[in-house]
Amino acid sequence: MVALAAAIFAAALALTGPAPAQNPADRKAVDSCPAEGGCPVEGGSYRIILPQPAPAGERSGAILYFHGYQGSADETIADQGLVAVAQRLGVALIAADGMARTWSYPGSPGHHRDEFAYVGRVLDDVAQRFPVDPGRIMASGFSQGGSMVWYLACRMPARFAGFAPIAGAFWEPLPRGCAGPRPNLIHVHGVSDTTVPLAGRSLRSGYRRGDVFKSLAILAPGGCTASLAAAIEAPADPPQLTCRLASGCAGPARLELCRHTGGHIAAATWVERAWRLIMPPEAPPASTGARLTFP
Repeated sequence: MVALAAAIFAAALALTGPAPAQNPADRKAVDSCPAEGGCPVEGGSYRIILPQPAPAGERSGAILYFHGYQGSADETIADQGLVAVAQRLGVALIAADGMARTWSYPGSPGHHRDEFAYVGRVLDDVAQRFPVDPGRIMASGFSQGGSMVWYLACRMPARFAGFAPIAGAFWEPLPRGCAGPRPNLIHVHGVSDTTVPLAGRSLRSGYRRGDVFKSLAILAPGGCTASLAAAIEAPADPPQLTCRLASGCAGPARLELCRHTGGHIAAATWVERAWRLIMPPEAPPASTGARLTFP
């Protein structure tokens, strides 16, 4: 399973094409936590790579990334695609670390700790120890880590400026509702994903991955996400995306579903795209139903 997950993620990163020539700032990107055990918090630990060069006298934004099943924080900070994106954006890359290489959100087969308390402690510790602006943190993650991001968007929306889950949604039983205010959320999914299909999937253990469209309707109730489930023009081939914005939802937060023709894959450029759309200075004008490609 570990080898398969690594192969899938490596294939996804290969979709972005050859890596650009490394600049001096990239070469200075180093883990700021102790080599053994990471940065400890009650109930776990995390890793962090700060932007280089660090903004003089300023706090940077950050991407808090949640690895997939059987992944780790160490693997996240070893992902040169994600590290390069964070350095290019001038933000910190924070790697959350799942206990027993899994996440224990509602509906998950894992029941190892209170993940919401753990994430809160990570955010508090980062704000105390590093020059990171707590108001400019975006959560992102892949597969089971993507599902973790969905639950954070539902339970802890005010602790983040936005959410960018990839190939993971709520699990059943689905939440009855979410805390407000409704956050910025950009979800990416492959229409050929058979590991985590858009419509969800039952596991032999009796657990079930939830439907993406039902997840969207829970996050933004009232029918404003109905159009996202409608047939749209053919999705783009990865790493490009075909994206549709929800319209008529209460509040100004961006809610977007992006699809591609691929399967259960992720690309670091999708995280970068979400950051640039969600975070200031300004996002491009919204155009419901528009086909967007990145890069």
